[in-house]
Amino acid sequence: MSGKDLGGITEFVFNLNDPAFYDRKELHAEERRIFEICHGCRLCAGLCPSFDILFELLDSRDISAEALTDGDLDAVMGPCFYCKLCYTKCPYTPPHEYRLDFPHLALRHKAVVFKEKGAPLAARMLADPQGMARKARPLAPLANAVNRNRLARKAMAPLLRIHPDAPLPPVAFRTFASRFRKLPKPAEVRERVVLFTTCLVDANYPELGEVLVRFLNACSVEVLLPEGLDCCGIPSFDIGDLSTAAARARRNVKALLPYVRQGLAVIAPVSSCAMALSREYPLLVPGEESKEVAGAVQDLFDYLAGLKAKGLWPRGEPRPLGEVAYHLPCHLKQMGAGFKGRDLLKDLPGTTVKVLDACSGHDGTYGIRLETYADSMKVGRKLMGRAREARGTVVTECPLSGLQITHGTGREALHPLLLLARAYGIA
Repeated sequence: MSGKDLGGITEFVFNLNDPAFYDRKELHAEERRIFEICHGCRLCAGLCPSFDILFELLDSRDISAEALTDGDLDAVMGPCFYCKLCYTKCPYTPPHEYRLDFPHLALRHKAVVFKEKGAPLAARMLADPQGMARKARPLAPLANAVNRNRLARKAMAPLLRIHPDAPLPPVAFRTFASRFRKLPKPAEVRERVVLFTTCLVDANYPELGEVLVRFLNACSVEVLLPEGLDCCGIPSFDIGDLSTAAARARRNVKALLPYVRQGLAVIAPVSSCAMALSREYPLLVPGEESKEVAGAVQDLFDYLAGLKAKGLWPRGEPRPLGEVAYHLPCHLKQMGAGFKGRDLLKDLPGTTVKVLDACSGHDGTYGIRLETYADSMKVGRKLMGRAREARGTVVTECPLSGLQITHGTGREALHPLLLLARAYGIA
């Protein structure tokens, strides 16, 4: 299976500066136009809840999209969790004359709803994972114990709107940023790279960040960590809060730009965050600076593959890993860089890689909200079945997909970087 340019479209229908962007009447007219095209095509049937709802509304009433009510449009767009998989299926994405960009149309719909009605406190809290982790960090052991206790979770569900069965990432007592200062530097620096930490690595999985730094040290690459980095902003998409997403994008562009202008690449160990920086920032904060930053962002394993090609790679003979089941995160496909993590593992002696190409259904808040947890697990059924049957170690570049896989199958799902580090004896 070739991953080259799969889903990596670069032209989108999304313009925050358009005076009609928040015009509900014009939005609904565009939605009915798009839905009629989808009605006649149906390549996305069964892909996600939004398309299931759309086609059921049209078929059960035997109507055209023009006859859909405003409430119907809300019902279709509300469940979109921005996986962007429809990009990989749709034959009408830009530059086609139909200019069909379903994910950004759904995002615009949520933005209009948010501007008109706002969002409940619980939804706003979930859209700020960095803030929630910051509040929980002083009591991390207690917070983690509560998160593992179903009775406590059930009691808190009405207030936080988090499903009691949904898996939650652990809260780290010390952030990666605080640990980074004490990590060793490479003995010889042949290259430097900028790390966009991501909320998940900084607040929940700092060990992954440590392993990444140690692996890059073994490649003679010095890792730089800019000050002032913020959440990538993607969680705010779930409630349509584009003002917050744009504010975070501006802060990150400001923090990263000086390094980018030195010719340095920017990497992120979570594919959703890398996708946000490279694809969404020029739309959220249009201008040359955001374009410069977006152009410097690389998929982590695309960057690692480039190091290997240049001979900047850990010394020694790697140990075999046996069989590996490699999950493809949805947002990785939108980067258009192929699947270099799979390829690097496959190149190891005594290692075979089987691809698990299906959506986990997690998406961050979609997989834990009280209202959408069941739908999330339904979306992820295909992946769970394949992961249960797979031999060897299950890996995914998305820690939240890994959380979902472990929850749905009982099998631990690791980041592929951990396997690469294990193969070369890097702790």
